[in-house]
Formats: sequence, C-alpha cells, structure tokens
Amino acid sequence: MKKRLMIDMDDVITDGNFKEQIEEFIGSKIDFKKTGYYLQNALGSRKEEFFKKGQLDMYKDAPLKDDAFEIIKKLNEKYDLYIVSSFIIKDAHYQEGNHLKFKIEYLQKKLPFIESKQIIFTDNKELIDFDIRIDDSIRHLSKGEILLLFDAYHNKELSKEYLATKNIKRVMNWQEVANILL
Repeated sequence: MKKRLMIDMDDVITDGNFKEQIEEFIGSKIDFKKTGYYLQNALGSRKEEFFKKGQLDMYKDAPLKDDAFEIIKKLNEKYDLYIVSSFIIKDAHYQEGNHLKFKIEYLQKKLPFIESKQIIFTDNKELIDFDIRIDDSIRHLSKGEILLLFDAYHNKELSKEYLATKNIKRVMNWQEVANILL
C-alpha cells in the first residue's frame, strides 16, 4: 500500500502573485517583519478597498516553484498524493468562492496529472491522516511519519533545533524534497 502524501499549495507549489498585487496597490515593497504570515496586513486601513476592487486572482500567470512539476509528478507515481490547501482569505471572506475557483484552475493548468479527487480544500488539515506532510506552516505538521517544512518568508525564525523537537525537517526547495522522498 502506498504511503499517503499531503502537499500544501501556497508557498510550497507556488508563491502566487499576491505579494506583487499588494505591492502594486500600496506602491512599495512589503516589509515581512511587519506583516507576519498575512501579507494583507501591509494594506493597513486599505484592506477593504483592495479586496473590493474586483475578482482577485492571485494565481494569474504565477509560476510553479523551480522543479515542482517534475518532482510532484514523480511523487504522484510513488505515493498516494493529495494537494491540500485552504481557500479562506482572512479579511475577505466574500472573495472565497472566486479564490477557490482560481486555485482549482491553477492546479488543473499547472499540474494536469493531478486528478480532481486528489485536491482537498480545508482550513483544518489535521482532520485528515497522512504519512508524509509538506507544508510551510508548522500548524499543519503536527502528525505524520515524515514532516517537511517548506522554507517561506514567515517561518525563517524557526530554528533547526526547535524543528527537531517537533520531528520536522526544513526543506529549502523541491530538489531537497526529492532527495528525501524519492
């Protein structure tokens, strides 16, 4: 029986274009130390104005991370693979239907070998058991045999020693994932 593998989408498969869209809107670069996990914190009092400007497709023309296509394709052959992602947008719940649509379209276009039944949208990934988890948030890496934290702007402060106490290994890119899982 194949091991079950969970792969997060945002900041793991793609960075999307959300950062660029916010920076264009505010006219300056985002200071990650001030925003924390939620990039929209850079909008300050202009959040409502930004989100109400129309359908926000943060995946339009967004590239996959380097080597993601080839490695995810190989992982899909070896494991019982699922893309598990949230479609919740903090501060803009009225955009969630569109966001869900854009995520599905992106995955279908960029990873056509992933079937619809392999895509799960939930904000609580702990509800589902997986042997292996790849995510950029330790919140979603609390259980499993192999726990891989994909390096991202919001998790850099987590030390190797701290991650070791949680049985979590940081990976910097998809080649490191391949070295561990393939």
